[in-house]
Amino acid sequence: MEAKYVRMNNNQKNLSLGNLCRIIKEQSLNKSFAGQPEVFYAVFGVDNVSDSTINNYCIGYRTIGTEFKQIYVDRKKYPNNEFDETILRMISIIKGKIYSEKSHEEIIELARENLTKLCIELYNIAKNDKTVSPNFTTYIHTLINKKQIYECLCELLIYIVLEKKQPIYIDSSRRELFENMLNNTNISITDLEQFLKIQLKDGINYTYSLKKLTKKDNPYAAFEMGNLEYTGEMSGKPRYVKAYEYFQISAKKNHPRANWLIAKMLLEGQIGNKNDEDLNNAFEYLKKAEQYGSIAAMNTIGVCYLKGLTPKIKKDKAKAIEYFNKAAKEEYVYANNNLGCVYEQEHNYEKAYEHYNLSASLEESWASNKLGEWYRKGIYVKKDEKRAFEYYKQATNVPINILNHWAYFNLAKYYYLDGNYEANIEKDEKKTIEYFNKALEKGIEEAHIEIINYYIKKYTETKKDEDLTQLNYHLDKFRTSKLYNEYEQEIITKLKKIENTKIFLTKESI
Repeated sequence: MEAKYVRMNNNQKNLSLGNLCRIIKEQSLNKSFAGQPEVFYAVFGVDNVSDSTINNYCIGYRTIGTEFKQIYVDRKKYPNNEFDETILRMISIIKGKIYSEKSHEEIIELARENLTKLCIELYNIAKNDKTVSPNFTTYIHTLINKKQIYECLCELLIYIVLEKKQPIYIDSSRRELFENMLNNTNISITDLEQFLKIQLKDGINYTYSLKKLTKKDNPYAAFEMGNLEYTGEMSGKPRYVKAYEYFQISAKKNHPRANWLIAKMLLEGQIGNKNDEDLNNAFEYLKKAEQYGSIAAMNTIGVCYLKGLTPKIKKDKAKAIEYFNKAAKEEYVYANNNLGCVYEQEHNYEKAYEHYNLSASLEESWASNKLGEWYRKGIYVKKDEKRAFEYYKQATNVPINILNHWAYFNLAKYYYLDGNYEANIEKDEKKTIEYFNKALEKGIEEAHIEIINYYIKKYTETKKDEDLTQLNYHLDKFRTSKLYNEYEQEIITKLKKIENTKIFLTKESI
């Protein structure tokens, strides 16, 4: 069977010789002067190399030969201007004009703009290359910012020739991707493969297979079992102690999310007693989770600094914002929500809107509802009922476990209850009650008031027994509401206006 290779000269994911040749040709003023062989000769200072050899090295079908690598091993002392001739030849190709006998300083100034553009292009590819360490890309970025373009290009050339692995097979590329994801953990690729095998089989003995694999300390199986206990899917209700026991197996192998969820349970008192020791332990788990790549942990550490949640952590808004920004750069929507709240409290509505909008653009429910509020009320933005309605609807089009149920309340009260002319929404009594009830199911007690007011008005108009039955039912339920004392007299006043009825909102009646 013919081997399938990753082509290393036609993508933005490999910091390779082939992509270097491609980019130089794209930037060259004279494309016919910038073929793959010409760039190859410039890079290595040689000629008379067969086209097939150059092609195989650039595409990535063969490893760059030892004789060519040795050239770069000998040139590693680039502060002594070892790369002057190479870079001058590359400049000649880019500008379409032959240059010779230039001093080191002249070479740098001759094409600073062109070389900067080349370094930035290669840096952007390096960021996408899973085989390139973050430390290297950070170093390259620093050199670009410091305008040390000569040094930057030398480092990139050394990596491309000496460090970049090739050829890369399709299967090995996939495996390498996973291995890079598991970097800095004690989790092996075999652990992942065993877990995926169970998931893909999708048999009725799924949990049995998970438990069996958990006994072998498989971190993925243990995490899956912990998550089933954490969400209550195993017994119908969360069993946090059991979840903690499973998460511990994963956490010991540096599973990022397991460490984060242990910290979360400690901070929320789902395990432990929220004493100083528990809270300090929670922060240690958060730091471990962050170290192993958990973006959620970065956000939670920000919350710890914002609120001073642990004894070792004093309130530090600047530190909190720093962590929220780190998480937000990874498109972690809850970090954007937190930043929005911080800036809104500071009355910096421009920055608050920026972060709420970023989160809502990723269809996060809470942020979508928040922008619905802003557009409905005209906070910072121009009042726009139609746009507000769209944001409220967007907030409801997400999985139930991450849905902000205030969006249902707002849709019912401001749009479907009486209709909304500005948003071109017609009155819809069925949706009104449906949405108020959905909000009520999630503990939004204000929905109780709205439902009662709806049926008071409804019964006043219709005098139908079915409406009276519904009214009495909701009045009875409302007696246990936390808002009962606040709204009791107001509702009694409305009830007394209903003719030929004996409805009293007292705990002794109804």
